Amino acid sequence: MGASRLREKKSVLAKRALYAAAMELFREHGFENTTVEEIAERAGFSRATFFNHFGTKQGVLRFYGQGLEDLAQRLAAGTGPDASPLELIRGIVFGMAREVASHREEVKIIYTSSLCDPGYLLEKTPARRRVGELLAGLVERAQKQGQMRADLPAQELTRHISAVYQGVVLSIIAESGGLEALLDSAWRFILGGATHAGSAPR
Repeated sequence: MGASRLREKKSVLAKRALYAAAMELFREHGFENTTVEEIAERAGFSRATFFNHFGTKQGVLRFYGQGLEDLAQRLAAGTGPDASPLELIRGIVFGMAREVASHREEVKIIYTSSLCDPGYLLEKTPARRRVGELLAGLVERAQKQGQMRADLPAQELTRHISAVYQGVVLSIIAESGGLEALLDSAWRFILGGATHAGSAPR
């Protein structure tokens, strides 16, 4: 293994260790009551190492989202060129939701702590933006193939799909209902709005 690969591997391991330590401390003491120094000490690294990897304590909360983005990109890339864009969207939404469900307590901490951060509410994180761009590209392909309604812009349809996904995440956090039934219901709802142009409300 080359020197650069070894440094990269050590960097990834350090970031994961710091993230795991932060999650433990957030669970024990809460986000606001946990300091960067405590996170670094728990993980066995210096304060400088923490700032090198995350920049701020809020940066820890973004790390999980980066993993979801990686998952979405892998799911999109792991199919053949003739894969249905509609099925790719379904696979990405379901895959991310199942990943969230498998880390429910962790996501609950991240979600509730992030909502206290004005920057999170006002601006999309880079990971959320890239997932949105990925989905919008798939929506546009689906529209061109006649799989989705074309009377709305791809970006608008993507926002609606993302809103349904966020609703699923909130339901997972609240432990309301079985996951697979929830996903099936959410997908039927998405299809109803994404494939049929409804009449305007009166």
